[in-house]
Amino acid sequence: MDANVRAAGACRASALRPGCATEIAALATSGRPGWSASLRHVLLALACALGAAPAAPADTPANSVDPANAAYIAGASRTDPAVSPRDAAVRRVVLGIISFTRWPTPPARLHLCVTGRPDYAQGLVDALQAGSTPLEVQHVQFDDSTLGATCQVVYLGDLSDTERQQVSAAVAGHSVLTIAEHDPSCTTGSMFCLNVDGERITFDINLDAVARSGVRVHPNVLNLARRPVTP
Repeated sequence: MDANVRAAGACRASALRPGCATEIAALATSGRPGWSASLRHVLLALACALGAAPAAPADTPANSVDPANAAYIAGASRTDPAVSPRDAAVRRVVLGIISFTRWPTPPARLHLCVTGRPDYAQGLVDALQAGSTPLEVQHVQFDDSTLGATCQVVYLGDLSDTERQQVSAAVAGHSVLTIAEHDPSCTTGSMFCLNVDGERITFDINLDAVARSGVRVHPNVLNLARRPVTP
């Protein structure tokens, strides 16, 4: 998976530590070309957006995940014939993102709710494991008003603008991680937006949505963007 992570949307001023906005602006206009400067820009912006998160060792992501160990996103068998290579790759990315996420009160069990009309969620089966945390998956209606109260993770399939607004209203005020398909601009409220090109999966990050979500994402989530997905 290429390092195609970008910061869609601005960091909210309330989420920035003193001087952070100035550093981002300086980096963005420093004239440094290429992938390396782009990644430094994203790392700084993500650190700013997550600046209010509780301190943790730099090499210890949420849920005690080892980014060098492929088992950290173990779920259904990688060779499961019922799951296409593309959907298996999406599953690995989704579970990886979840593994790098912290909730204000660590849940003993996470509930992932799939809503809308997903095209790539076949690998998100009933029971998975995200890091050290069990994950239960269920399908819910986009107009379920209890969605934000019952789900720690919401995976959005294809939705109309009106349907997406209903989901956003349902999760507002709750600590919910949102991951979306079919949101190429990544500016409609979801935190992570998947880009699916065959079996090649990349994602964008909406830092404003991260800052408003009530959850904290460890910057090591960017490791997912530096490692090819191998279903």
